[in-house]
Amino acid sequence: MAASLYIYLTPLIGVVFCYLVLNMEKERRTHRDLAASRYLAILYLIYVDLNKGFYLFSGVLFFYLFHFLFAEWFQTSFKCKNCVIVAYVISGYLGIFGTNNLLAYMSNEHFFEFGWEYGLYMISDIIISMIVFKERFS
Repeated sequence: MAASLYIYLTPLIGVVFCYLVLNMEKERRTHRDLAASRYLAILYLIYVDLNKGFYLFSGVLFFYLFHFLFAEWFQTSFKCKNCVIVAYVISGYLGIFGTNNLLAYMSNEHFFEFGWEYGLYMISDIIISMIVFKERFS
């Protein structure tokens, strides 16, 4: 909620996106159901979509497309843990931005503009994700 009041606070889209991808990979490896935490993270993405003026469910739509198409490729392509975390965070921001622009194009609405604050959000989310998920990544 504080990110909606202050422009310099990150909405943590990249951190939540990275958490969701790593959570789904852990769920696939261990065959345990971690659905409760996944649903809370998805609810947070829906909240951010509504709060930032994005299309409803655009973050969830991109997450599932990304997870089934690119997540495993990122883990096998990049050998360093930090590179994978950086790729997930940047993919989260750019993918949700691109999904919203695609939906705006399809509905003949105005496009979302990519401003300097997205770069600031990505950098801060990369730092937070590296601190939080470095030990969790395998």
